[in-house]
Amino acid sequence: MRKLLLLTLSLVLGASAFAQPMRKIGPMKADRSDIILTQPEGELRTYIRTGGCVDVVSSLFVHDLRQDGTFARVVFSDDGKTAYFQNIISRAATGAWVKGNIKGDSIEVPYGQLVYWFDNPVNQETGKPEAPYGLQLAGVTMKGAHTEYTATTKGSALFLIRGDSLVLVNTSADLNEKNITGLGLTYTNQYDGEWSYYMDYETVYRQVDDVPVTPPEGVVTERYSLTHGIYGHFVDVAFARGNVYIKGVSDDYVPNAWICGTLDEETNKIYFPRQVAGSYQVYMFYFIGADMEKVDDYYGGQYTYTFNPDSTGIVFDYDPQTRSFWTERGLVVNNAKDSLDRFERYPKATFRPYTEKAGTPSAPRILKIDDQFWAHGYKTSMMAMEVPVCDEEGNFMDPSKLAYRLYVDDDEPYNIYKDEYPNIPVDEIEEIPYYFTDNRYLYPKGNFMYIFQNGFERMGIQSIYYGGGERHETGIYYTVPNSLQDDGVEEFVNSKSSNGKLFDLSGRQMQHANLTKGLYIKNGKKYLIK
Repeated sequence: MRKLLLLTLSLVLGASAFAQPMRKIGPMKADRSDIILTQPEGELRTYIRTGGCVDVVSSLFVHDLRQDGTFARVVFSDDGKTAYFQNIISRAATGAWVKGNIKGDSIEVPYGQLVYWFDNPVNQETGKPEAPYGLQLAGVTMKGAHTEYTATTKGSALFLIRGDSLVLVNTSADLNEKNITGLGLTYTNQYDGEWSYYMDYETVYRQVDDVPVTPPEGVVTERYSLTHGIYGHFVDVAFARGNVYIKGVSDDYVPNAWICGTLDEETNKIYFPRQVAGSYQVYMFYFIGADMEKVDDYYGGQYTYTFNPDSTGIVFDYDPQTRSFWTERGLVVNNAKDSLDRFERYPKATFRPYTEKAGTPSAPRILKIDDQFWAHGYKTSMMAMEVPVCDEEGNFMDPSKLAYRLYVDDDEPYNIYKDEYPNIPVDEIEEIPYYFTDNRYLYPKGNFMYIFQNGFERMGIQSIYYGGGERHETGIYYTVPNSLQDDGVEEFVNSKSSNGKLFDLSGRQMQHANLTKGLYIKNGKKYLIK
């Protein structure tokens, strides 16, 4: 099964579970020159979509999802005869446009139009190169399961024009029976007619006129840090004509977007109303304020967020002496205007002018290690981490000058190698840069990674900072794998044996003599001293 990861980078958790039929190589039926990649001339309109969709989020599962919050662009020609849809399938953001013919109050979009082309594909089963092929529009009906379907490239999809809205008709869904008819994508050439498992149904486009913020021409910005707890990143801030402009609040989705607030110099308050941030792939994002509440959990506490329709903006306190400003609410980059959905969260966001300082980073920690997990055909470990971007005095550190190292058991460094992480640019990495990712097994910001090793009794992490022209490092902070923290404890009393090293559950090595009551790890086994 060929899965085109167009919208998000999905981490496939196993080999393909679905057998594919034998295919006969056929003649070329189309080529990439048929794909419209340049925006056509005419009036551009932006829409927010609602409706259902089908998408493969990994090679093991097909999910029935919602299009809600995805946006679409449609160009209407000046002569009123043609409409062009970009990213017509909500979760297949190829950037391509397809042509529709306007007839009265409807638009007919012919099937068979290409939206993507595989130039040099490799067969996932054999690993060998194969002939090029593409993705094309088709009418698809799923019958009870994704492996049972019919598809056709003859005919057209039909959109009705209803005021400022467009409505896709002749689609339906019985989700209880998994019977769905919609607009989908099939493959061309040697895989002609095979469904890609992308499909939309019961789609409604609603036109929006929100325009992202543009700062005044020639505005001068200053480098600030945006911090929230132990995390943060750089932003650009400008004060102009009673307004405050910030670029880069969104660290992931729309990093080039601006947000604009109004400064009240009498009260020293800055008010940011709810506003559009911009688009990312097929999603539209907004800046909003959200109410927060902290709840205890395994990781020491997380915030839950609540959408308050009466308070969608956010107010910051401003200090004119330091030119810093902060809030007790949540600043949210949100994939919806009137609800919370698919968002970046910045709890108690604080903005400060940045000056680089040398300093020792705050202690990192390993939140969780699961060393009993199967992934990518291997018995692996999954590790969640926390790498602060502030030093021991609470100063923000330049993330580009921050790195971390991993250690196992007897303070032995754990380096990552190209044979296990094939997308790294060098053969071996000792210090992992904070923002580094291999786009597969290792996530950025010291967040999460797969480890192709089992059987260690503890794993440690250490942060290193090169800011201010100096090198400073933390100690090594250890954690014991979860499998060694389960039930089934073996009991011993005042053991003085030196046969094997002893660790507590935080990974610290302990002396056998004069141990206090508690749970310990020795040679991979758990012992309880009472």
